[in-house]
This record gives sequence, C-alpha cells and structure tokens, in this order.
Amino acid sequence: MKSWKACIFAFFLLLSFSGSAQDVHFSQFYMNPVYLNPALTGNFEGDWRFSANQRSQWRSVSRPFNTIALSAENKEELLLPGLYHGINLFHDAAGDGNFRTIEMNVSTAFDIPLDLDSAHTITPAVQIGFNHRRIDFTQLNFDNQFNGFYYDPDLPTMETFETASRTGLSLSLGVAYKWQIEPRKKIVAGLGWFNIPQAKQSFYGNELIERDRRVSFHAKGGYDLNFEWDLQPGLFMQFQGTYREIVFGSNVRYIYKDKKGEYIAPYAGLWFRNRDAIYAVVGAYYNNWIAGVSYDVNLSQLAPASNVRGGLEFSLQCMLHVFKPSNIQHRICPDYL
Repeated sequence: MKSWKACIFAFFLLLSFSGSAQDVHFSQFYMNPVYLNPALTGNFEGDWRFSANQRSQWRSVSRPFNTIALSAENKEELLLPGLYHGINLFHDAAGDGNFRTIEMNVSTAFDIPLDLDSAHTITPAVQIGFNHRRIDFTQLNFDNQFNGFYYDPDLPTMETFETASRTGLSLSLGVAYKWQIEPRKKIVAGLGWFNIPQAKQSFYGNELIERDRRVSFHAKGGYDLNFEWDLQPGLFMQFQGTYREIVFGSNVRYIYKDKKGEYIAPYAGLWFRNRDAIYAVVGAYYNNWIAGVSYDVNLSQLAPASNVRGGLEFSLQCMLHVFKPSNIQHRICPDYL
C-alpha cells in the first residue's frame, strides 16, 4: 500500500526536477497580503502590520510539505505621502529530499486617491527579491538501486544532476483597487504579475526550463448584514503555466464586543478550491490581532494516496499603532497681560 503511494508522490516530485514547478499557495490567501499581491502592502488600519502563516500537507504520502511565511509592512509614509513599504519571506520544504525553496522580497506600494474623500483608491506596486531552491539527492532512492531482490543504497543511481541548487531574481508587479463604502462595507480587488524574469529551474542543467510567470486575481469584500453580523466573501484565481487555481467562498463574522477600546469578533467560513479541495476556516479578531486556522479535505485524484487528508494551516496578524505626540507650540505671553 505504501509503495504505490510513494510512486504517485515520486511522479509529482519528478515534475519539479524536469519541468516548471508551481509556486506555493495558502488556503487563507487573504491573511498573507504581501505575497498575494504587492499592491496590498499598507492596505490596513495602523502604522505596522506583521503577518505569519504556516501550512502543512501530504502527511500520508511522504514527509509533510511545510511552508512558513512571514511579512512586515510599514504605513508611516516615511518618504512620501501614500508610499508604503513591506518585506516578506517564505520557506517551503517538500518531501524526502528536503526540497527547499526560500524566497525573500521587498515591496513598495503607492496609494492614489481617486476622489476627495478617498472612498476610491488605486494602488500600483513593485516587488523585488530572490528565489533559492535546493535539494538533497542523497536522501532519495532510485529504481536503479534495486538489484532485483532488495534496495541496495551502494548501487549507482545512474542519474546525472548538474546542480543541487538554483538561485534567481524575483520581480513582481501589482495593482489593487479599494472602495471603502462604509466602515464595515468595502471591496478590495487586485491583479498581480509574478516571476517576470523567469529564473532557471532545472537541476539537470536544461536552461530552457524556466520558472513560469504567474498571474493572479483576487477580490474580497465586507458587508454588514446587521449590527452584529458581517459577510466576508472572496474570490481568488491564479494561472501559472499549465496550472489553474480558483478559490471561492466566504467567512461570516460575529461582532461579540465593540466598545471601550475592546474588539472581539469570532468568524468562520467555508471555501472551495476547484478540482482539489474543500476547506473550513475558523478564527477571531481580538483588538489589533487576527488569528485563523483552516483544514483542507482533499477531493482531487490524489485523494486515494492522501487518504482524503489535505492541509492544516495557521495564520496570525498583528496591527500596531505608533503613538505620535502632538507638537504643541507655546506662545510667549506679552508683558502687558
């Protein structure tokens, strides 16, 4: 039973050696804004936003695939009004060969109001960094090491890998549109264009194999149903080479407390990923913090090998407000007063 599961997994792993691989993704895409679209840098209320995401999947097929992402954004307009900056980092480890991907980017977004009350804004952005991929071939087993009776690690693999790591430039562009209708009623949508330089990918030395460009579209809204309940629908689509991903669904938020500087609002939702998975989300807003957890149930052709198990994902955000004392200028009273 385990052998055929390993064969299925090996097929997908082989694709990453010889073909273009798919970028990492998160089910709670809206909780990783800088990776989702560089134009979402600074799209929050406050001066700083810190985000953390962790995802684990395919535990029943091989070693778990683990992805960790971190980001920090500043909205203090240090250089120009409406100019925001951010940095994001992710680390992904996949399978028995410790196939690792590390990527770090810095992003800059410029918020442009389209009307006097800033209800409509458009935000272009640029993101630049590097992508590094590495694998440990000594941790892998190959069919040529089977001597007809048992696996013999001393036999040659007969594989010719020219390198065990690749590093390339990462450059992305994005644009986002926001319509803030009311405090609890808004729409945010955007487009992102990633992997523009198309870094080389092959460990076999085939320079024709490049990292495919990725195009993404996202939209998420908020609508107050009444004083206590909010509907938060969303749509996410991305296209990379032959890969297609479409995610849609909604969260529902219940405002438990919103007074005297204390805000508590739990939420839950149901989301669908086309031809792949269905997943549930639960979480809560607590003052300047947002935390969420989701679990994917795999429905794709890999379901027999994965035992219908998918991915467990955690997310955490923190918004900080920097205290800025008022600069009060005192006038010297004249002598006759």
